[in-house]
Amino acid sequence: MNIAIVDDRPEERKSLKTLLKEYTAINSLEIVLHEFPGGEDFLAEYAPFTYTVVFLDIYMGGMTGVETAEKIRETDTDTPVIFLTTSREHMGHAFSIHAFDYIEKPADREKLFKCMDDLLKTKTVLYCETLDFSQDRTDHSLPFPDIVSVSTAETNYLDITDRKGEVYHIRMTFSAVSERLCRDSRFLPINRGLLVNMDYIVCFEEGTCSLKNGQKYLIYTKKAKETEQKWQNYIFSHIRSSHKERGRRNGNH
Repeated sequence: MNIAIVDDRPEERKSLKTLLKEYTAINSLEIVLHEFPGGEDFLAEYAPFTYTVVFLDIYMGGMTGVETAEKIRETDTDTPVIFLTTSREHMGHAFSIHAFDYIEKPADREKLFKCMDDLLKTKTVLYCETLDFSQDRTDHSLPFPDIVSVSTAETNYLDITDRKGEVYHIRMTFSAVSERLCRDSRFLPINRGLLVNMDYIVCFEEGTCSLKNGQKYLIYTKKAKETEQKWQNYIFSHIRSSHKERGRRNGNH
C-alpha cells in the first residue's frame, strides 16, 4: 500500500503513521508512507494514481485540504481521499469532490481501522475483474477500471487504451472482448467496434464523445440520444449509490 499523509502538523502525521503501521501489521500488508507538510508540497511531487489512499488535513496553512483534493480530481478520479479534520463545517464541500470518508482529529484507532477495512473491501471489489492478454510476448492483466477504451484496429486486432495513456495493440476479436466487458455496467458501446469506460467520459457534443484523456470518438448517430442517456443514468446511479454508502458508513460511526 502506497499511502500519502498531507498535514501541516508533524505530531498529527506521526500519530496517524503509528496507527497505519499497526493496522497494516495486523493485516499482514506492506506499506510505504509518504509525508507532506502541505498541499503545495504534495502536488509538487504528485502523479495520478500513485497512491492507494491520500489522507488530507482540511485546515492547513496555505492551500487547504479541499483545494488540494480539487486539484487531485482534475487528473485522478479514482484515488480515495480521506479528510482529517477538527470540525465538520466543510464536510458538505469535501464530499462534493467524492471524498471516501473523513476522520476527526486526533485520529481514533477504531474509526481509522474501520475506515481502512471499508477502503480495502471497496478496492477488492473494484479490482477483482481483469482483462488478460499478451503483447510482444509479454503478458498483461488490466483491471477493468483501468481500461479507458477498446476499439477495432484491423481484422482480429484491437487497440486497448488504459488510464495511464498506454495503448496495447493486440490480436483479439472485438466480439470476444466486448462480450466480457459489457457484463460490467461501466462499459458503453458508442459505435461499431468501439467501447468506452463511462467513468472517463467528459461529455457528448456534436456527435462525439470526449474522454478525460483527451480522446474524442464519433458516436453512432442514430442512437446518439440513447447513448448519452445511458451515460447520464450511469452517473446518476453512482452519485445516488455514493450518497447511500456514505450515509451508511457515517451512521455506523
